[in-house]
Amino acid sequence: MRAMARDENPQTCPQCGNPFPAGASACPRCDNGLFVLLRSREIVLSLTAAIVIVLFFLTGFITRDYHLKLTALGREWFDAGEQQLKSGNAAAALADFHTALVYSPDDTQIQFQLAQALATEGRNSEARAYLLELQAHAPSDAPINLALARLSAGAGSEADAVRYYHGAIYGVWPSEAEANRLNARLELCRFLIARGDTSIAEAELIALASEIPERNGAPLHAQTGELFLSIGNAARALSEFRSALTVAHPPANALPGAGLAAYQLGEFQQTERYLDRARRLGNKDTDVSHALDISRMVTSADPYARGLSEAERRERARRDFEQAFGRLQSCAKSRGINLFASGAPQSELVTLGTQAKALEPQLTDQNLRRHPGQIDVAMNLVFVTEDAVTKECGAPQGMDEALTLMGKFRRGGER
Repeated sequence: MRAMARDENPQTCPQCGNPFPAGASACPRCDNGLFVLLRSREIVLSLTAAIVIVLFFLTGFITRDYHLKLTALGREWFDAGEQQLKSGNAAAALADFHTALVYSPDDTQIQFQLAQALATEGRNSEARAYLLELQAHAPSDAPINLALARLSAGAGSEADAVRYYHGAIYGVWPSEAEANRLNARLELCRFLIARGDTSIAEAELIALASEIPERNGAPLHAQTGELFLSIGNAARALSEFRSALTVAHPPANALPGAGLAAYQLGEFQQTERYLDRARRLGNKDTDVSHALDISRMVTSADPYARGLSEAERRERARRDFEQAFGRLQSCAKSRGINLFASGAPQSELVTLGTQAKALEPQLTDQNLRRHPGQIDVAMNLVFVTEDAVTKECGAPQGMDEALTLMGKFRRGGER
């Protein structure tokens, strides 16, 4: 009877429906804390979300660490490539840069250096392709434009070179923008001068000269002066060299450059001052020595120099006349011409010989004192004679070259 009562009235858990174990007053399963938690939908969802978040951050950390390692490997190969490129081993640098791109395929710095290595190896079409791709995404990037300008210049494409050089001049530099812009324009000027396009080069040089900073600008002033001198603009060249000479320790080419510019302008006293200092500082350039020697001859022979006494002016005019007349006679003799023979065929040399012979007696000191205007007559004949003899018998030397230059600037109004 008691057994039947137990079977008909088993104690079961009202939550899970499972019978209680013998002697238990509660369901051991439902009393378990973990089971209670798992039966709560909110708690399960929260736990699931927490696990997902943890896994998300763990995955991100692992991925980020992986990419950092790839980037570090790419940087190592890039640094190795840069060292190879600096040491002149462009072929090895190419291999290193290609390997670096395997690890960092989107790194524009690696792509740029790879293009530089390709250009160094003479693989210009490949280098240009890389650079054009980079420039398409960064049209104002100055280093990329400069690299393209150099490739275009090497290929002889002046229009493209000028366009890309301007892109470098007016573009964005990552550092030292002012110095890099000035150097890019200087490079453009050299390219144009080498191409013989002096008109555009002169305009670029004028722009360059106006942009040179007052501080630390002496070397660039001197370089600009040399380029002005090379295209025949001696006046601007002299101005640039003078700017370079204002510092305590001017560039080595400033003094000789200023002297040669002054020489081309016919400023012979200034030439002498500049070039004498240059020679004393050890400059042994033949052009410098020649210009200095001729300038000294001019300043010692010029009867129009400031500060001369009248007696010295008359003496110089007589010496100049004798020099030119002597050269005329030597030239005529070498050509088999008798300047003073009666019935001699008329020529410029004979005409000048006749004029000189007639003027010679009038150049006494006494007569010149009475007629100082004869000095101008004598000097004009000297200048004409030197030019005529040069045409007939070749370039003048020594004092005759000095007289020729004196006449050039005196009659040309360039002094």
